[in-house]
Amino acid sequence: MGAVRVGLETIAIADRTNHNLNNPFWRDFMKSKLFQISIPLVILTLFSFSVFNQISIHAQDNTEQPWLVETTEIVKKGMPVPNRTQMLWANSVRFQNIADVLDGAIEVERWVNEPPKDFAGKFVLIEVWATWCPPCRRSLALLEYFHKKYKNELVVLSICENDEESLKKMEGPTKLADLKAPLAVDTHRRFANKLGVWGIPHAVLIEPIKGAVLWEGMPTQIGYELSDEKLGKILAYLKKPALIALLPKTAPFEIKACPPDPNKQNQKPKNEMQSASEENGITVE
Repeated sequence: MGAVRVGLETIAIADRTNHNLNNPFWRDFMKSKLFQISIPLVILTLFSFSVFNQISIHAQDNTEQPWLVETTEIVKKGMPVPNRTQMLWANSVRFQNIADVLDGAIEVERWVNEPPKDFAGKFVLIEVWATWCPPCRRSLALLEYFHKKYKNELVVLSICENDEESLKKMEGPTKLADLKAPLAVDTHRRFANKLGVWGIPHAVLIEPIKGAVLWEGMPTQIGYELSDEKLGKILAYLKKPALIALLPKTAPFEIKACPPDPNKQNQKPKNEMQSASEENGITVE
C-alpha cells in the first residue's frame, strides 16, 4: 500500500508540473527575452561565486608558513574547515602559574643544543613533541620562525620525548641541524605528564611576570593556530610602561636539566576514551 501511495503522489506531482508548464503565462515567459537573458546571468553568477570562493581560499601564500600545511591540504581537497571549538589534548592550565602546576621546576633530561641562558623578563613558549609525529615535525618550522623573529621578547623551547638518535634520523624537511631554538629531550616526558598531555604537539605560552600560562594548545590546529599576528599582539603588551615596571629581575619559574627518577614509570596520560576502552579489555594505542 505504501508503494502504491508513493506512486500516486509522484504521478500527481508530475501532472501538476506539466499543467504549470502549459499555463499560458509560463509558456509566454519562457519564450520572452527576459527569460533568455536571465538564464545566462544566473549561470554566470553561480560560476563567478564559485571562482571567487576558490580564489579567496587559495590566494594565501603558505610558502613562508609551511606549518599551515594542514589547512592547505584540506582546502585542496575541497573539504570545509570544521566549525568547532578548540581541541585540547591535555589538561587545561590556562591562567595558572606554571610553577604551581608543576609543583617545582620544568625538568628535562638533557639539552641537545644551547640551553636558554636567561629568560627573565621574556615570554617563554614551550612545545612538547615527538619525532614520529608528522604535525610535530611541521610545527618545528613555526618554532624556528618565532625564535628568529622575537628573540628579544620570547624564549622558544621544545622538549622532545625521543632520544638524540631519533632526532638524527628524523624524517621531513626540517633536520636536527636546522633547529637553533633551545632543544631538550626528556624520554620520561615529565613536563608533558604533569600537564596531562596525551596528544602532541602541545604548547604553552608563559608570561614573564607571574609565570602564568596565557595560551595553550596545538600551535597548528585549524582555526586556532598560534599565528604570527596573535603572538605579536600578546608580546606587544610587554612594551607598555606599566608592565615594564612590573617585570621581575629573576624568572618566576626554573628550567633545569636533571636525570629522571628511575623509580617512576614513564606512563603517558590517557584520555577518558582510552581508559574506558582498557577497562573493557580493548587496548588503544
